[in-house]
Amino acid sequence: MVAMSLQVLVISHMYPNPANPMSGIFVHNQVKALKGEGIQCRVVSPIPRFPFYPKWKGYRNFPASTKMDNISIRYVPTWMFPGGMFFSAYGRLYYNSLVKEITEIRKSFPFDLIHCHTIFPDGYAGTKLKEVFDVPVVSTIHGSDIRLYPQRSKGVYIRTETALRLNDHVVTVSERLKRDAQEIVAGVEATTIYNGYDPDKFYPTSREEARTKLDLPLKEKVVLFVGNLYPVKGVPYLLEAFARVAKEDPDFHLYLVGDGPLRSELKRKARETGVGDRIRFIGRRPHDEIPVWINASNVVTLSSLSEGLPSILLESMGCGKPVVATDVGGISELLQHQKTGFLVKPKDSEEMAHYLGIILRNENGIARDMGERAYIESGSLTWQQNAKRMRKLYEEVVGKVKSKLKKI
Repeated sequence: MVAMSLQVLVISHMYPNPANPMSGIFVHNQVKALKGEGIQCRVVSPIPRFPFYPKWKGYRNFPASTKMDNISIRYVPTWMFPGGMFFSAYGRLYYNSLVKEITEIRKSFPFDLIHCHTIFPDGYAGTKLKEVFDVPVVSTIHGSDIRLYPQRSKGVYIRTETALRLNDHVVTVSERLKRDAQEIVAGVEATTIYNGYDPDKFYPTSREEARTKLDLPLKEKVVLFVGNLYPVKGVPYLLEAFARVAKEDPDFHLYLVGDGPLRSELKRKARETGVGDRIRFIGRRPHDEIPVWINASNVVTLSSLSEGLPSILLESMGCGKPVVATDVGGISELLQHQKTGFLVKPKDSEEMAHYLGIILRNENGIARDMGERAYIESGSLTWQQNAKRMRKLYEEVVGKVKSKLKKI
């Protein structure tokens, strides 16, 4: 059977850009893998437009069009508001800014399908664009867009419900998110396709070699956090957990790789723990450097209060590292308690400290065994596997639409 030739337009407000190179890196990684499967993709990414707002100034200073890994990207300035004000209007605002741009794109790129990332706002805008361009739309639910956004207001809930009903198919990155979507719209057509990682970048290497590259002391026992410093990431509870376990050994250190609006507050909290000199705020680092940080660590931790399926979990498994993570979202679907790491209750700093201590004290026993099992389990979670499943889904959705047209 000859594979269907497909052209896909990807819409995602989460996408790497010069103002935030790590934004939505997982979406870009999927698009790269889709390209490897023979699918032609172009990306359209709404970026914030709000005159005189200093935090978004960086979005006004880079080219509207670029290429990354030979993938064409169009950044479209879109009205957004500081602090998420008028968030329920974002789907309509996305549509208003995108429709003219996409009309131009379609003249040279007659796409067969639109794939949106987040059910709202992007997926809602996709349902409006579907009416204009007469192509099917698929949206991926990543986590907050189904677990948190609908709680913001009745307007967001209603538009999320509308997007779920009008999308031709919904992809969720975990079974938990699929159940969440079906609680809003019973019987919604949804398929779980786990995110992936790149095994050519994330693989086990020598801890000593990694620490030498990062100029880290070889004798330290390192707890690593990688993520945005947002409230949903639960970092205050991680700091409390580390303060508890750090009392056991002066060589225990915590490294926080990432940035966000809570940085100043978290730095103050770190000083108050009494072990602030062993808590390091590294800031954002290039994605290519993250494998080095993972391999330099003894254990990777996630303290999130809500998640879809975090990329750092898959990447850590690919590097053969044990993970201590909160049991939220789809994490427990891939992280096996007491086999590839430990699951803890969210906000429970005492339990997190307990399990971090077990791994840090037993790096040549349980930690090594967990890491080896995690590496083995990661083999089926690559972006290539993700792209194969996504291609099959695209073909089914496009084929179904074409069959309907033939019957008319």
